[in-house]
Parts: sequence; C-alpha cells; structure tokens
Amino acid sequence: MTIWKTDRSSAPLFTPNAPAQWLDWAALVVIVAALGLVLLWLLPLPLVLPVLSIISFMVAGIVALVAHYSGIDRRAPCVSAWDIAAVFTLIWIGAGLMSGTKQFAELFDRLATIP
Repeated sequence: MTIWKTDRSSAPLFTPNAPAQWLDWAALVVIVAALGLVLLWLLPLPLVLPVLSIISFMVAGIVALVAHYSGIDRRAPCVSAWDIAAVFTLIWIGAGLMSGTKQFAELFDRLATIP
C-alpha cells in the first residue's frame, strides 16, 4: 500500500501583473451584474432570494466538483476554485436564511404549475 501524498504543488492559474487580468475581472463583473438584472427582471420580487439560493447552491456544487477532480490545492496562496465555491456557498446560505419558507413554497407551487 502506498503512502498518500498530501502535499500537492499547484501552479498559479493567472499571473497577478498580467495586463489582461483587469479585463477579465471587468468582464466577470459585467456578466454577474447582467445575470442579476435578468433575474430581477424575470421573477417577481418575493421569488428572487429563493431562486438565488438554489442557483448558488448548484454553482457551488459544480465548482467544488471541478476543483476536487482537477486536484486544485485547498491551501493555495492565490484565489482558487475552492475559494469561489466557498463564496457561492455563503451566498446560498445567506439567501436561504433571508428568504422565508413562504417564498420557497410559492416558488415550488409556481414550478409545479409550469407545463
């Protein structure tokens, strides 16, 4: 039986001084803001938090699976996929706590009536 190698080396996913990094961050902010506005535009206001909670739960799970299977180090010095999964987990928990059970029941009632 082999000894499990716990120390993984992780190469940085981006260089901190790259000129294109600011463009990447700007594009990410624009995409997130556009998705938030579409969410607010398409849904009634009481259903925004439950839908945000469910979406952030799915995104956190997918990002955590990608981070796990790609072998990204959890203790990497830079921002990794694990940190992004943690942020979406906090959004999931916060949006779930701020919305009540009445909003979730209304959301599932509306989902049940969709043909």
